[in-house]
Amino acid sequence: MSADKLLLELNPSQRVAATHLKNHALVLAGAGCGKTKTIIARAAFLISQGVSPDRIQILTFTRRSASEIVERVKTHLGDSSQGLRSSTFHTWCTSIIRRAPTAFGFKKFTVIDRDDQLQLFKLLRGKRASGNFPTAAQICDLYSFARNTRTSLDATLKKQSPNYYNQKEPIASIMKEYELRKRSRNYFDYDDILDIVAKGINQHEELCKWVGTQFDHILVDEMQDTNPLQWELLEPLTKYVKLFCVGDDAQSIYGFRGADFKNVHSFQERLPDSTILRLEDNYRSTQEILDISNWLLKSSTINYDKKLKSMRGFGLIPKIHTFSNEWEEGRWIAEDLIKRRVSGSLWKNHMILVRSSFSARTVEAALLAKEIPYIFIGGTKLLDAAHVKDVLSVLRLIGNNQDEIGWMRYLTLWSGVGEVKAGKIINEILNHDNTNDAISTLETEGYGSSELASVIKELIQIEGSVSKIISKAVKLMTDMLANKYKNQDWEKRQRDFSFVEKLAEKHSSVLEFLEEYILDPIFNSERDRIENEDIVTIITIHSAKGTEREVCYVQNVSTGSYPPAFAINDLDDVEEERRVLYVALTRAKNELIITRKMHNTWSYENVKKSNPNEELNVEDSGDNNKLIESYFLNGLPEQLASEDVHTNNVNSLRSANINQKLNIEFGIDLS
Repeated sequence: MSADKLLLELNPSQRVAATHLKNHALVLAGAGCGKTKTIIARAAFLISQGVSPDRIQILTFTRRSASEIVERVKTHLGDSSQGLRSSTFHTWCTSIIRRAPTAFGFKKFTVIDRDDQLQLFKLLRGKRASGNFPTAAQICDLYSFARNTRTSLDATLKKQSPNYYNQKEPIASIMKEYELRKRSRNYFDYDDILDIVAKGINQHEELCKWVGTQFDHILVDEMQDTNPLQWELLEPLTKYVKLFCVGDDAQSIYGFRGADFKNVHSFQERLPDSTILRLEDNYRSTQEILDISNWLLKSSTINYDKKLKSMRGFGLIPKIHTFSNEWEEGRWIAEDLIKRRVSGSLWKNHMILVRSSFSARTVEAALLAKEIPYIFIGGTKLLDAAHVKDVLSVLRLIGNNQDEIGWMRYLTLWSGVGEVKAGKIINEILNHDNTNDAISTLETEGYGSSELASVIKELIQIEGSVSKIISKAVKLMTDMLANKYKNQDWEKRQRDFSFVEKLAEKHSSVLEFLEEYILDPIFNSERDRIENEDIVTIITIHSAKGTEREVCYVQNVSTGSYPPAFAINDLDDVEEERRVLYVALTRAKNELIITRKMHNTWSYENVKKSNPNEELNVEDSGDNNKLIESYFLNGLPEQLASEDVHTNNVNSLRSANINQKLNIEFGIDLS
């Protein structure tokens, strides 16, 4: 298929966007309005106009999106699209650093993930903690938020953790030590990768020109998810390239990670010569589903200027089901799924959207009790699983023999090597410049098991794909790992290794493999989705963008949850929570089912928890009243949704009206 035929498949708004010839452009694409199709058509159009594919760089937030866009362009254009590049921000920046190692001053480095960061912060936090002091995880979050939002530690503490503000000096000291430790070990965390490139191209025009003149066009997907650091990467390049950004301000829901709503909302102010284009024709949902979603945005004090129109026409009105408690809610969802299954509907046509993995617990329990097959998306990353990290620790050493964290994990796997002994070994090993010298140290000093050195020795001899190295590592370490995990589902864990080997087949470089899957992790649920097709999906809303199902249940849209208590005193937080709900509502194609707990049940529970010994008076409960007043579904017009209230008869039982003592015999029969 040619680019012309692809353009003919677009609606007028999509075609205008894809063929835009002026300078920078922002395409505001509503949920289900074909933004991916438009960005694919944009790439194909540029190539058809004579732009060399290797002069186009597409930036996305996931490896899957990057791969999908390139493959779909190839489907339409064939070999003429050869050289088109699409990658995540992190892999793009990593490639820039590796292609200019002298300029950046880093010829050899290891990318560390959040788990590695936490290990370092735990080590450095040490005995400093006393009284009101943040955990290692909290320090790590503060550090990352400050860097991604380009704000000071002072400002970050005031916004994110004011209760720790008086600990600013020791927190700053830990962060400084963390940065020194990283540099001495050639570690890059996620933020370093973007930061070093952003600083480089902003501070050195020669470097900016080198990066910028490699491309004519940069296409950015999911622009609403970018943060100030990512904007700092893009803005200086606009002197050399045309930006074409696609996003939806109403789906900006990652503020807690530093995503900046203004990167979309203030785009034209920052780039005055840019054009704003809109896509509002929705191909996913029926109009009734869009009506309630449009109403939610219109109820905001922010002008989203968005009204989605369904190209599928009209269908079923959304339903709201109100329950006495979350257990009734979970049980009803399970029973409703079974009724639909009996009527011939497939499990896979149904998705349950939850605010967090914690809030999913009652639904999961109900599905398990009814033996309904499901997957949960938003959970454990496959390469974060302990047994997988154990095997990958030895690959890290092959890639960077100065990897202190990798050495600590690998050495302490073996019998006879605890953390203290491992620390002594590492101090000696880090004095060597190459892996062979490190192996010699292990052998001559006679540390631990003889296998400890021989495993590394055998692996560095292997040539070819990384998959072969992983396969060999698993084989050499199986006895040790089987013993470690003998009471922790070892057979199930073993199956993960073949999946990891498959992921590694296309890689010939250990560092390349580790970087790709650390920067853009694979989730356990992705493997499950391949192995089990007809299953119900439970998914956190923050994992749900880009997904859709015929029938969607949005669970626990209750007072105190939308918006949650922590958000009610901050307008920005409240609006982000409104956008979270908007994302959830717009996943449904044919049926939208909203479930929630009753107002009075919620108020009673919360007031009673805070005042267990007082007479209940909901009207006097300040924060509770504020939450009720700010509830997103307040004032929902009756014609937009129908409601069923499910009463719990157990709660309505009366006390016994018996005034005489009964002679009741009880106890064991001892005859």
